[in-house]
Formats: sequence, structure tokens, C-alpha cells
Amino acid sequence: MSAQPLVGIYIDPADAGLLVRLIDDYSSHLRGSVDGRALGNRVVALRAELDRANARVSARPANVSSNVSPVGAQRDPAQSDVYALISTSQAAAVLGCTTGNVRDLARRGRLAARRVSGRWAYSLLDVERIAAERAHGLRR
Repeated sequence: MSAQPLVGIYIDPADAGLLVRLIDDYSSHLRGSVDGRALGNRVVALRAELDRANARVSARPANVSSNVSPVGAQRDPAQSDVYALISTSQAAAVLGCTTGNVRDLARRGRLAARRVSGRWAYSLLDVERIAAERAHGLRR
């Protein structure tokens, strides 16, 4: 079992606009075809959702402070697992042990931990590393 830090897909507003235009172009192409085909309901719903989301994002006022980094300057999304944190019970489930054992690993310095909103959170990468070590019999 592995915790998933992100659910869904993020696309840039410009890419959402591009997808809407591509779907519209394809729809026009289908309408002009001899057999009279049309877009399926799922594609129509996807187009509408992309259009609504793009409109919401585009309508937001530009009230962001100048000291905030633009989206392109953020950490590489491929590195987001480095910052993924999970709860004590989630760590115990991944490791196949008790929550007390997870806390003991953190006390001994084998597992990175930090307080988040008054609760302990553990590095998902560290938990998965320890689970892999245990699976291969490298360390207990």
C-alpha cells in the first residue's frame, strides 16, 4: 500500500483552452462529415468542464503579491514526492507495523518526522524506503 499525495490532473489554463479549441475543431469536422457523427457525451462534458475551469481561473483578479513565484518557478512536480507527508497510521499501514513502532523509528532518527497542525507527519519517501529495506531483508 502506498499513499497517493495527489489526486487528479493539473493542466495549465493555456492547455485547457487549447483542448477546448481542439474539441471544438473536431466537433466541426464531425458535423461536416458525410455520416453525421457527433461527439460523445463524455467528450462534451469534458469540454464543458475544461471551459468552466478555464473561465474561473482567467476571471481571477491579479492580486498576487509580487514576491510570490510564478507557477513555472515552482519545484519540479516530479520532485513533489520528496515533500509528501503521511500520518502515523498511514505510515504504520505501509510498514505493516504498529503506530508505536512508527514513532519509535522516528525517535531513533530512522524516519523523518515533523509536527503538522499538532500531529506528527512522516516522509512518504522515508516510509517507502524502510518498507523496501524490510521487504528485501536489508534492515529491521
